[in-house]
Amino acid sequence: MTAATTPKGERRRAALVAAAGQLLVEGGFESVRHRAVAHRAHIPLAATTYYFESLGDLLSNAVAYAGELDVSAIRDRVDAVSRRRRGDAALVKLLAAVFFASESEAERSALVSRYERMVLCTRDPELTRLQAQARTVLADLHAEVLARSGRRADRPCVDLLMAIEDGAALAAFTTHGADVARAVRDALSPVIDDLAPILQ
Repeated sequence: MTAATTPKGERRRAALVAAAGQLLVEGGFESVRHRAVAHRAHIPLAATTYYFESLGDLLSNAVAYAGELDVSAIRDRVDAVSRRRRGDAALVKLLAAVFFASESEAERSALVSRYERMVLCTRDPELTRLQAQARTVLADLHAEVLARSGRRADRPCVDLLMAIEDGAALAAFTTHGADVARAVRDALSPVIDDLAPILQ
């Protein structure tokens, strides 16, 4: 049994991954450095190179952790969605609230981190794979919200709906003072009935 597979080793490694993931969400990719991660986890610096082959390995784990945090928060909001038929205005408001919550500083950081990961992970095959997995889960959660709202949720239409959301969100992030959730609502309003029609 190696030190990394002992209970103490597993706890240390998990603490380092959590610290790296939290730093990634709070400060972006540049904030994930061995020294900062060790400091956040209250673990000796040498442990970061002992449990992880490279900074890239640590970053991959941080990306996965941050994605899991994001998905977990969204899933909690989806679980709270009641089952009832919703009109266009109510549905786009709900989608924006569930997937683009940004009222608190923590929610805003999580949302910014989601899009940083989406864009910056494209140069690394492993990180791209992780992002693809996270996106599949987000698509499933979108389909669940649509189903709970009495709407058809075909995967190609869900993918297009998410693409529209992404474009609106990214544009809002680059516009000073823009409300991301409102931008998403405005982008979805003209097309929601076509992409997710009410089930008859």
